[in-house]
Amino acid sequence: MRLPPVPSLRPRSVLALAGAGALVALAAAPGMAAEPVAQSDATALVLTVASTPTDSGTVKAVHDGRRETVTGTQDPLITVLGNQPFINAGTLSQDATATVVQRNGRSAACAGLAGDGATLVSVDEGFCLTPGDNATINAGTFELGDVTLIQSDLLAGLDAQLQALLQPLLNPVLGGAQTAVQTLLTALGDPSVVLDLGTVQSQCTATTTGAEGDSQLTDAGLFVQFPAPVGRLALVNFPTNPPPNTKVLTDLDVVLETISDGLETQLTTTLGGILAPLGGAADQIVNTLNANIISAVADQLGPLEENILDVTLNKQTRGDRSIEVTALDLSLLPAAADFGVELVGLEIGRSSCGTNSRFAPPTDPPADPPTTPGTPSTPGNPGGPDVPTSVPAGESNAASVTTDGAINGQIATVAIVVMTLLAAAGGIHTFRRVLGS
Repeated sequence: MRLPPVPSLRPRSVLALAGAGALVALAAAPGMAAEPVAQSDATALVLTVASTPTDSGTVKAVHDGRRETVTGTQDPLITVLGNQPFINAGTLSQDATATVVQRNGRSAACAGLAGDGATLVSVDEGFCLTPGDNATINAGTFELGDVTLIQSDLLAGLDAQLQALLQPLLNPVLGGAQTAVQTLLTALGDPSVVLDLGTVQSQCTATTTGAEGDSQLTDAGLFVQFPAPVGRLALVNFPTNPPPNTKVLTDLDVVLETISDGLETQLTTTLGGILAPLGGAADQIVNTLNANIISAVADQLGPLEENILDVTLNKQTRGDRSIEVTALDLSLLPAAADFGVELVGLEIGRSSCGTNSRFAPPTDPPADPPTTPGTPSTPGNPGGPDVPTSVPAGESNAASVTTDGAINGQIATVAIVVMTLLAAAGGIHTFRRVLGS
């Protein structure tokens, strides 16, 4: 008997069948789009100048339940920050890890900056730096060149008779006072706000139930650097283990007092000569004018104290079983943010851990009912010797090797891939036969 002819397959149909088989194989592959079971990341330093950030890179660790993947550089060099004048020496460290213990995700991270000679410690031991020499960071400068004196400020507090007497001398007084102020501020130059750092670092850990973090600042403080003879003026020493979200109130009124003392010395000499014709009233006028001039200067320098520096230690942001910790967060002239500009921003030691979850591998199939040795096994009479009517591919041996179903899933996937490749090969073979006929 003659068999009916096999319908010919068009080349496009054969390729479509092969492609569909390949897609089925890919879709069956385990872990292709697995959610992270544990995760963490760390960044040692972020420096922002004129709203342009530069950082040391980020180390990120992710565990999908089967393996850990870590990206990034754990001990970057200061040179990764590019050609910038703020910091040019020190040791950076950033490390992160993600593991699964008894199917529970765990993660840890640490990051920070220390001076030259610091040593690195494993992230598993908490903080990852031991101190070396101190490092300094120039956080920015005061701009003192725009301080001016207003005429109406000079006569406040004087009675009408004295104000009338001073009118012919007002312009020389104003000019002399302005000259004295500018002379002093020029001598002070543009004083710098400088961070003096031994070690500044943060660390965090997270599990499936929560996350914790902390910061450490060793031999760290803030000072203002004036030219000689004033020199270094200490503002604040940072606590070693600050509580979360500690705001640093810097003593910038000390800076204002330093400027005021210098002004009083210069103004007394300058104004004493100009007001000599007023005789005995000169002392009262000099004292009043000095107070008014210093007050006017202090009012204009007031924003130095209010808006020039915003420092937060051990900054912490918490989420659902996650935490981000920054050891030191500094903003120079934060008031500029109202105009959409971040002049100078500095973050040292930023660590993030979580959210973690529990790993849930594919479940094993239910076990077969027990059998009684020596009794034939039939559909109506279960028992007898272990003579299975069917054994799923790979499951009989896999069950004795693992209890989490991982190997079963891999064997099943391999079987599907092999079957798909065989189907594709058969289609290509048929395609060749069609072309040959």
